[in-house]
Formats: sequence, structure tokens, C-alpha cells
Amino acid sequence: MRIRRIFAELIGTTILALGICLKNGSATAMGASLWTAIIGTGFISGASFNPAITTAVLIVGIFKNKLSRWDIFEHITYYFAHFIGAMLGACLAWAMKGETWALAIPTTSSEGQAYLAETCGTTMLILVAMVGGELRDSAFIGTLAVSSTLYLAGLNLAAISGACVNPAIGVGANFADAVNHGYEGVKHLWIYICAPLTGSVVAAIFYLIIKPELDKIYQQKEETK
Repeated sequence: MRIRRIFAELIGTTILALGICLKNGSATAMGASLWTAIIGTGFISGASFNPAITTAVLIVGIFKNKLSRWDIFEHITYYFAHFIGAMLGACLAWAMKGETWALAIPTTSSEGQAYLAETCGTTMLILVAMVGGELRDSAFIGTLAVSSTLYLAGLNLAAISGACVNPAIGVGANFADAVNHGYEGVKHLWIYICAPLTGSVVAAIFYLIIKPELDKIYQQKEETK
């Protein structure tokens, strides 16, 4: 049932946000929490947990005319599940450790550098997620690849942009911190929303370009069996 997939996205995003906020956005927590969420609920819903990924899927589906109106409606409800789940996860982390954590651009970086970093990081994450979802040989490899990509994004982008690559996590973490410490921390929130969505468009274009070659590879494998 569609409601179960939506609920799975809500729970998975809550798990992801909880792990990230408990460890103040560490790269290890990002990768491990995503893998946990994928194994826990991802095989039910498709393991989006990220409005940027959902946007890319919608773009590809609409372009290829493969989405029904109910499919589009389901993916739109995913947005609500992602943002609500991220807020729940951030608030749970606040309740557990008694403090909040917010994404912020390091003082050594400009808004332009942060925007570019978030766009590139999200593009890589979405591309790996979408191609990984096409892998038919091993679900383990696909899930590990996506989790490793998020880990590397956290490791390499933290010093430039804070490493969000997920608008829901940006909103959820900064929402909890704004309630706790005031609204000064949300001044760069627009970057954590707009840059990942820019990455959605770029990743969708890349995916549409390379997908036919991936289909050809699997077709050749089927023919040689």
C-alpha cells in the first residue's frame, strides 16, 4: 500500500536525522545513519529520505512519461514525510543529549563556495543513488555505494559548506536549533534548500544521458546467459 511506503520514508528520514544530529553532522554518522535507514525501511519505499532525490526521480519519471498521477502524488507526499521526519529526528536528538546542532557555513567559506559545494555533493549523491537502484547484481553493493557517497560528502564538504546535501536535514536540524537558540542560525538555510535542488536537476540530466548505456550492459548480460 502507498501509505506504508510514505510511512517508511517518514521513519527512515527520522532515523537519518537522529543519527546525524546526535553526532553533530559527522561524516561517519551521515553514512552509517543512511545505511541503517536504507536497511530498516528503504526496501519498502525506495529509500529516498531526501527531497532532492525525490525531485530528481520526479524529473526523470515525468521526462520519460513513466509516472501516473498517483505516482506523482505519492512522491509529493514524500516531501512532507521527509521534512516532518527530519524535524522529529532533530527534536529526538535534542531530547536525548540536551542540545541542538545546526548546519552553518564555515567562516572561511563564502555563500557562493558553499552553494557550489552543496550542488556538486548532492549531484554525486543522487547520481549514485539512482544508478545504484538500477544494479541487479547485488543490493548490498548499491546500498553501500550510496552510504559511502554520503560519508565522503560529509568528509570533504564539511569545511566548505557544512555538508548538508539534503534540504530536509537542513530544515530539521536548523528548526530545532532555532527553537533552542534563536533564529540567527537559519540565515543560510536557503543554500541548504536551493543548492541540493539545483543538484537534483543536474543529476537527473546526467542520469538520462547514461541510463541507456546501463540498459545496454544488462541487455548484453541477459543475451550471454
